[in-house]
Amino acid sequence: MSEKYPDDRGALWIESDDKMTGTINGEKVVAWRNTKKVGKQPDWRIKVDKRQAAKSGEAETTTYGHEVSDQDVPF
Repeated sequence: MSEKYPDDRGALWIESDDKMTGTINGEKVVAWRNTKKVGKQPDWRIKVDKRQAAKSGEAETTTYGHEVSDQDVPF
C-alpha cells in the first residue's frame, strides 16, 4: 500500500457509531457494527461498497467455474 507502512492494507473512516467507510486493498468498502450479535458472530461486517460501483456505472458480475467454448460441447 505505502512504502512508509508496507503492512497497511487500507484505511477506514468513522461515519457514525455503527458505520465506517474506506478502502481495503484498493477496493471501496463499508463496515457495519453488528448490533444483534449472538455467540461468536463478528463485531463488525465489512462489505464491498455497492453504492460506489453503481455511481461509476460498473456492473456487478459473478463468474463461476471456467469459460466454455462451442468446441467444449459435444453436439
